[in-house]
Amino acid sequence: MAAVPSTPPGRPQNSRVSREPPPPAEPPPRRSRPARPSEPWSQRVARWSQQLSFVPVLVLLAGTVVAGRYGHRWLTHTPQLGARTLEVTGISHCSREEVLAAARLTVGSNVLAVDLERAARQIERLPWVARATVTRQLPDTLRVAIEERAPAALVAVGGLYLASADGTLFKRAEPGDPVDLPVVTGLSRESFRDRPDGAREQVRDSLALMGDLESAQLGSSSRLQEVHREPTGDLSVMLGGTYIWLGRGPYRSKLSRLRVVLGELRRHGLEASEVHLESDRHPERVTVRAHTASAAEPGTRRGS
Repeated sequence: MAAVPSTPPGRPQNSRVSREPPPPAEPPPRRSRPARPSEPWSQRVARWSQQLSFVPVLVLLAGTVVAGRYGHRWLTHTPQLGARTLEVTGISHCSREEVLAAARLTVGSNVLAVDLERAARQIERLPWVARATVTRQLPDTLRVAIEERAPAALVAVGGLYLASADGTLFKRAEPGDPVDLPVVTGLSRESFRDRPDGAREQVRDSLALMGDLESAQLGSSSRLQEVHREPTGDLSVMLGGTYIWLGRGPYRSKLSRLRVVLGELRRHGLEASEVHLESDRHPERVTVRAHTASAAEPGTRRGS
């Protein structure tokens, strides 16, 4: 057999294989960008002008803000807009000085610097004030319009307090306050502290009964002195010298019968010290304790 050569043809025997790295690959040819056509100077100037057109606007806005701040400061501090006229209307229980002091309004106060809503809220903290409105009139006038509370009754809760028609106790009665008012009794101070809404509702019930008495023409013939509320919710009244138990409502039908009974007593020259209309089981029954007018001692309460 013929011997097979150990080296491939074309390579000399006993030659070592070359280990040199191959030459680096050439980078791909870079594409050249097409040349931008030259832009005429007129178009360049127009483009630059368009890009810079917002700069004056920004400068104008900045100047407006700065001028506005300094202008506002000047307007709210200049003595040329100081108040020379302070008008207060709608007061009968509050004094003008008391209202102006609550709102911190003085002659010379800058009319633009006054916070009108805040001034009104400060005035409404006064006990007699239900609502207040503060307005300005340039250049030098401030006006305050007051709506005062109207006392509807006195409420005895550890002292006498004036109550408005919505059942709110708005101030403690003091010398000079109206005292020729009916007194609501039987309520506790704790009820106004722990359950204020319920306590105001109880006062409103008593005031509603007073209105029913006026509608029945009972409060005009005899002075209503007191409306008493029992813990059970029953109501009674002191009308002139007569103590009248009414129980629970509705009261209009009971008051109609009461007017008939009192009229009959007066027709016979009698006065009642007590009238009981509180029976719900027999609402048609009326119990009367009467005495003659001549039997009562002068200067004493009837039925005492």
